[in-house]
Amino acid sequence: MAASMKGLDPSLKKYLRSNKLPDVYEALITGLAVMCPDDPHQFIIDNLKYLIEYGTDELEWDLFVAEFMKPVNRIVSESNLEFIFNLDDESMLMLSEKYENIVTAMPTPEMYEKAYQHYNTKSKKLCFCAWMQYYLIKKKKRLDLEKKMTRAATFHSHRMMKMHLEEWMEWVKYRKGRQAMAFQKIQHVLNVSIGRVIFEAWHTHTLDARRQREYFEINLRRLERGENMEDEDSFGQGTGEARDSLSTLPRKIAIQHHTYVEFPAEQYSLALTMIFKYVDVADLARCACVCRSWKVITQANTLWNRLDFYQVRNRLLQVSRKRRCSIDENMLRVTDKVVTKLLYKCRPYLIHLNMRSCQFVSEPSFTSISECSNLQDLNFSECVGLNDEMLKLVAKGCKILLYLNVSHTNITDASLRTIAKYCSNLQYLSLAHCKKFTDRGLLYLSSGKNSKKLDYLDVSGCLQITPDGFKNLSQGCTNLQTLLLNDFPTLSDDCLTPVANRLTRIHTMSFLGSPLISDETFKRIAGNKSLKKIKIEGNHRISDVSLRAIGMHCANLEHLYIADCQRLTDLALKSLSTCRFLTVANFADCVRITDKGVRQLVDGPCGPKLRELNLTNCIRVGDMAMVNIHKRCHNLTYLSVCFCEHISEAGIELLGQTHSLTSIDISGCNCGDGGLSSLGNNSRLRDVTLSECANITDLGLQKFAQQCKNIERLDLSHCMQITDGAIKNLAFCCRMLNVLNLAGCKLVTDLSIQYLSGVCHYLFQLDVSGCLLITDKALKYLRKGCKKLKMLTLMYCKGVSKNSAQKMMRHVECVQYSNDEVPSYFGY
Repeated sequence: MAASMKGLDPSLKKYLRSNKLPDVYEALITGLAVMCPDDPHQFIIDNLKYLIEYGTDELEWDLFVAEFMKPVNRIVSESNLEFIFNLDDESMLMLSEKYENIVTAMPTPEMYEKAYQHYNTKSKKLCFCAWMQYYLIKKKKRLDLEKKMTRAATFHSHRMMKMHLEEWMEWVKYRKGRQAMAFQKIQHVLNVSIGRVIFEAWHTHTLDARRQREYFEINLRRLERGENMEDEDSFGQGTGEARDSLSTLPRKIAIQHHTYVEFPAEQYSLALTMIFKYVDVADLARCACVCRSWKVITQANTLWNRLDFYQVRNRLLQVSRKRRCSIDENMLRVTDKVVTKLLYKCRPYLIHLNMRSCQFVSEPSFTSISECSNLQDLNFSECVGLNDEMLKLVAKGCKILLYLNVSHTNITDASLRTIAKYCSNLQYLSLAHCKKFTDRGLLYLSSGKNSKKLDYLDVSGCLQITPDGFKNLSQGCTNLQTLLLNDFPTLSDDCLTPVANRLTRIHTMSFLGSPLISDETFKRIAGNKSLKKIKIEGNHRISDVSLRAIGMHCANLEHLYIADCQRLTDLALKSLSTCRFLTVANFADCVRITDKGVRQLVDGPCGPKLRELNLTNCIRVGDMAMVNIHKRCHNLTYLSVCFCEHISEAGIELLGQTHSLTSIDISGCNCGDGGLSSLGNNSRLRDVTLSECANITDLGLQKFAQQCKNIERLDLSHCMQITDGAIKNLAFCCRMLNVLNLAGCKLVTDLSIQYLSGVCHYLFQLDVSGCLLITDKALKYLRKGCKKLKMLTLMYCKGVSKNSAQKMMRHVECVQYSNDEVPSYFGY
């Protein structure tokens, strides 16, 4: 534009100057630069129309800028206008005259100085900017170089590590190859060894199974023929020689820990004496009639330091008529004649004497007992002939008595006075259910010579004792350690207040059947920090407060029996979790206990030490409790979860994995064949109760019996799906059975009894109540096969005749028989 305007006609230039074209241009440029309109073209058109309408007389360089946005200084300089419009000196002069009123166009020295400074500053700025740009470029190059060097070092390091890793992996691969070869060789040797062991074990097991099967089949055939398996000629065996198994014993006899000791000739009879210690008085009398050598052995002093007439109180002593028999040939009960004769023989050695339930003894027997001056343990419980005179007679003669039991007798205060006067060393005394002594008798006892030595006292069921009697007792017997107050429905807090305050050494207390005791009494008892064993049953007044006090103060608690206490909750178990020595815990019928309470108990210090746990009828306990018991109770040997309906087969499976258990009761639980099979994984089980587990069938019992071959006690009562096939398998696998309960198993027949009598020769207790298919034939099998049977229950067995049951009573010590209709609770 400047070039085009340079060659314009002077008249045209004059026209442009006269119409103020540079001024218009400056005003438009300034307006555009400051206002920055959205539509510049329209902005220019509108302003030109304004100039056309109003003229250029009032034209200023900031005319088109709003008042609030007008700048202080010009936006477009004069040099820019000169350059654009290429004005000559004349026009320049006119512009100068207009704006600066300058008469000359020559610059002044100040203007030169100012221009120089401006140029110098601009040059410095340009140099500084150029230097800064150069510095930044150099810095960027340096940083880039450092990054490249870092990446290079990292790459080199990774490469070296990769090389080393590859070498190490090659070495590891080589070593693993060598190890694999060695492992294969060792595995081959191990497999061969295991194969040999398995084959030998299989071979041995197969031979044993074959012998067992043959033995089982032979015995069954003999039983079916009605032969007695023990009718063999055990003495002569068809040779005519009288020999017995004891006479054929080798000189080497295993006595302890499988260590063999060779007995010289003079000690051989001592070894046989140790064998005869396991027989009772009646059998010992029979043994004395066998031969002279046995008679000499039975006369040993060590066999006669203990007499227990309670075991043979109802048995007939059948002895031989030969002269070498030392016992009367008549068939006698435990009478004065039997007692006096035996006591006369063994009175210098007798230490322990049990006369419990001996109903036919009178003054001669008590006189003979009084002559046993070394007697230390004497039991007269339920002895009808005992009275104050007889007890005085015995107490005068037996002055070193330590243990005396006169429970369930008719003794009075006079007997207690006699005990206090003559039995100066007495430590154990049982007065349970003695109704005729009073508070005065306890006063005699507490003021006697033995009051400070007495540490065990049983006054259970003695309802005649008042708070004054307990006060008298606590004043004298201050060293008492065990106190039993069972079957005491009148026992109140007033009775136990002096006991709790004065008997500070007591460590065992029992309150079974005492419903009137409250939390206040147990708080006082808990203050006795030596308490180790406590029993409570049938008390609906105590709450978590009592258990909190016991858990807080009784740190040495070992045995806790709290049954049928309805108010106890999980808080009680939480309080007991601090008792680190607790080994026995019974919470039967405490229905408010849940899984949370059991978890809090076993998670405490006592969890790993618990040996017995009873949760019978704790209906809110389920599988989670079994999980916690399995995790924490590693020494648990007994567990009862009867009628805990929330325990499923998953919980029972965990119990099968608790290998410390030897006795378990899951009666009424949801146990089927799967749970029973899982329970059989614990081969240490000896006592299992499965009563009322209706889902158990022959298949589950068969799997269980094959795994738990050493089971001794088994209760299958009211398992109505059990048949003869299951009992056959049980008898074949579990020959060590001692106790078996089949009550309510309605599908069991005489064939089951035939299997049991043919194999299970150690069976001494059997219950077949409600088995309607059992007949007289089954009793015949039992008489011939189960010689050790001592208790037989035949209630509601309509197939068994009364004559057969009476005949069975001649061979079995206790037989319970009834042919009444089966009760409705049997579920038939």
